[in-house]
Amino acid sequence: MPQTGLKGPFSISKEIIDSAVTPTPGVFVLGYVEIGGDFIPKYVGRSDDDIKQSLKDWVNSKYSKFKFECYDSAEVAFTKECRLHHDWKEQLDNQEHPKKLDARWNCPCCKSSIGASKK
Repeated sequence: MPQTGLKGPFSISKEIIDSAVTPTPGVFVLGYVEIGGDFIPKYVGRSDDDIKQSLKDWVNSKYSKFKFECYDSAEVAFTKECRLHHDWKEQLDNQEHPKKLDARWNCPCCKSSIGASKK
């Protein structure tokens, strides 16, 4: 089973998000932890500017845990989101390929050139 390479898992709450996450571009995975302790990814997402706020939008959702990583740019976050999407696509609730902010970006896995669209 592929690893996410992200920090966590953490419980999804405003307090934990406030203490663990900075408002930068980033990528996150939402899911749950099995009885054996394995994190099960169910949703992959990103923020091009404020991952902290994006994660807060998921408080009180059907997902109980999250993993994340902050990056210096939206392009790096997009690249990581694409990799996670391809690693976990079959089990994700959101199976649509990640959209890009900039038309010059391409998916590193499938070289998809899906049109630029703010996610």
